[in-house]
Amino acid sequence: MPEIVGPAFDPADPPPGKAAAGKIACPTSAKSGQSDRDWQRFLDTAVHDLRTQLRAIATSCGLLSELGGEAPNEETAQLIQRADDGIARMTALLKALDEYSLTLQIEDGSFGPVSTESVVRAALAEIASLVRHSNAIVDYTPLPSVNGNWELLTMLFRKLLTNGIQYRGADAPRLTITAERDRDAWRFAVRDNGIGIDARYHEQIFAPFHRLHGSEKSGAGLGLATCKKIVELHCGRIWVESSIGHGAAFYFTLPDATNP
Repeated sequence: MPEIVGPAFDPADPPPGKAAAGKIACPTSAKSGQSDRDWQRFLDTAVHDLRTQLRAIATSCGLLSELGGEAPNEETAQLIQRADDGIARMTALLKALDEYSLTLQIEDGSFGPVSTESVVRAALAEIASLVRHSNAIVDYTPLPSVNGNWELLTMLFRKLLTNGIQYRGADAPRLTITAERDRDAWRFAVRDNGIGIDARYHEQIFAPFHRLHGSEKSGAGLGLATCKKIVELHCGRIWVESSIGHGAAFYFTLPDATNP
């Protein structure tokens, strides 16, 4: 049975920090601000237009399936299935682009004190079905409060936990989240017992659309790129320590709640 070690998350509890004022001023934020806004507008327009076309294609495939009757010939059935698979992959990609776009439109007033324990519980609530079906065990030590954005940090932990479960080995996934003080910040670690990552790809995996396993694993290739963007928005850095067959440990830093 899946196990989550830590206090239960109550969806009725208000997320700490969600309405807090302020924004972290990173040295690079002034330079990247206009570029991010331009990319955000481009992504929003592209995703909207592509999603409209995708709905039209899905509708057409549905009509073709109905025209084929209850027992279409094998070739027709294979073509329709291939189109449906493509629609599913494109839908997942558009969702990933939507989430990446969110990191480009954070405004002043969205950063403040956030309990990372509450963030982790919220992230686990979002992937409860995945945890349950994979028989994953998720453990975390007492976690600190940081200066950050509730929605982005929830997305960060959700993506790292999902990544650890998705790239599991022969054993049931086991993930551990810890945090240690690092001067005026906190250094977090999300460790898993998965298949591991070759040292040659430790930097490449954070690039957009970089996928080590091609179509063998689901995903759009934007998960870790989004994590990197979120951490950088919090003036932190993210890296991985891993080797093939020995799991992975994703480290990242976030500013302490007392250091806006």
